[in-house]
Amino acid sequence: MRAIGALTALLVLALPAGGLAQGTFGSLEEPAATGADEAGKRRALLIGVDAYDDPAFAPLSFASRDAVELGKVLLDPTYGGFASVEVVTNGELTARALVARLKQWAATVAPEDLAFVYFSGHGTRWVDDRNRSHVYLAASDTEKDAPVDTAIPLEAMQEFMATLPTQRRVLLVDACFTGSGKVDSQHAAGAVEAAVDERRPFRDTTSGKDAQLFATTYGRPALEERSKGHGVYTFHFLQALKERFDAADVNGDKVVTVSEAHDHARDHTLADSGEVQVPMAFYRIVGREELVLSGSASNRLRARYAMVTSYRKPQQGLVLLIDGEEKGAFPRTILVDPGAHVVEFRNLAGRRIDAGRVTLEPETAYDVARIRDELNGGRHQVSAGFAHWWVPGSMDLQDAPQANGARVGYAFRFPSKSAFLRRLGLGFDVGVGVFPETTVDLANRGTRLVPTTVLLELGVGPILRLDLPFVLLSVQPRFALVNLRRTLETLTIPHWLYGTVGAEFVVGFRPHNRVSIQARYAPSVFNSHLAQPGSVKLEVMHRLVGGVQVGF
Repeated sequence: MRAIGALTALLVLALPAGGLAQGTFGSLEEPAATGADEAGKRRALLIGVDAYDDPAFAPLSFASRDAVELGKVLLDPTYGGFASVEVVTNGELTARALVARLKQWAATVAPEDLAFVYFSGHGTRWVDDRNRSHVYLAASDTEKDAPVDTAIPLEAMQEFMATLPTQRRVLLVDACFTGSGKVDSQHAAGAVEAAVDERRPFRDTTSGKDAQLFATTYGRPALEERSKGHGVYTFHFLQALKERFDAADVNGDKVVTVSEAHDHARDHTLADSGEVQVPMAFYRIVGREELVLSGSASNRLRARYAMVTSYRKPQQGLVLLIDGEEKGAFPRTILVDPGAHVVEFRNLAGRRIDAGRVTLEPETAYDVARIRDELNGGRHQVSAGFAHWWVPGSMDLQDAPQANGARVGYAFRFPSKSAFLRRLGLGFDVGVGVFPETTVDLANRGTRLVPTTVLLELGVGPILRLDLPFVLLSVQPRFALVNLRRTLETLTIPHWLYGTVGAEFVVGFRPHNRVSIQARYAPSVFNSHLAQPGSVKLEVMHRLVGGVQVGF
């Protein structure tokens, strides 16, 4: 492998102490901070690279124009209303210079700001000695055969965004990472034939109030189109912010958010390219969506709808129905009137995956995965309740021996897009009961004192769970270890330790999706002649539990 060059060395240098967050671009000298005390501003740094020193990268026609026109819209007080926009399309556009510019700009970002970084240009990929792909943003001096030394790793850019002092961050990349670079739309068919079909070599690193938008999916081309004078995705993104503002503003609140702009650009890019170029987004909305890109200052304060959103692979292809009305398929953000609704998710074949009643609050975002978890009682369930055991008297206990105690349990469901697999889980439980001291009549042999006996039970097994409106049903094939401990050592068997095989059946009433009041019955079979080698006598221990379960 080639030696790590100057740029990559910057990525691993220790960050300087003090000052604002520097990301992973190294320790270039800090410029004086400007405007860092201006809280709540919206700031953008837009980069467009048309020309490349390496002839292996064809010159681009519209990358710099993409950045310039986007800057105009973001600065327009009627639309973007950004406090500051820096456009980088001229001068030194080397990897080192771009890194320095990014670091200088980061020093102007305050904790309450919205930070927007845009890159339009070539992307490239490199395969290491272990046949793993790595992707890069190409600067003017990037060498196609040596991106490790001369380009900006996409993951480094993602980490740079993550270390900005604000939580409201948007990264938009109009580039492709096939290794061939961005192409003219006339050559789209050939680009698809050469597309790379492998696992995406970079991570979804987003968190709340954080969006990463990509003009195309890894392995697919990003296109420029002369009739539009822009990259195809950027053109439609610009349209969403200005010329087609009303169409992009699907909820009519007079602002266009990141999710609305991306959904508009994605749908039109797919249509224009014949689904050759497939935009993607890493995006998690937590609470109210605060990543507003276009709209007047007064309108940016308004947001009256609930949002159901997902851009993650496990939810792609799911169709949302609200009160029986189809609202659209994911990935996208869907605006819903707040209040109680019957929510249903179906696959593209029309089969129901999940359904139930959910209350949606205004100005709040709901991730699809979390709604589905709630409809199914939560991904994790904790339960507790009063327990009662019946254990055969042949175990040196009194006749019809019964114990009272408590049971606690934990279960988790398997995450899956499959409706059946989401019904499966694994459960663990612990039970403790006490048999009171008693005297046993031994007929002609007199009586015998059976001291207080403590039962300890540890159970585990898979769970098949069915969540219905207001009702929970489940069955758990179950293996358990049971220990009976007595204080009197003169008994034939003072302590029992044995295994049981059985099942637990659960019926629950669900006043809330995540809460159920339950009755549990668990018969367990065991060999009561364990103390007699070679002898088998199967008996049944019964357990009945009344309690409550809460999901998370």
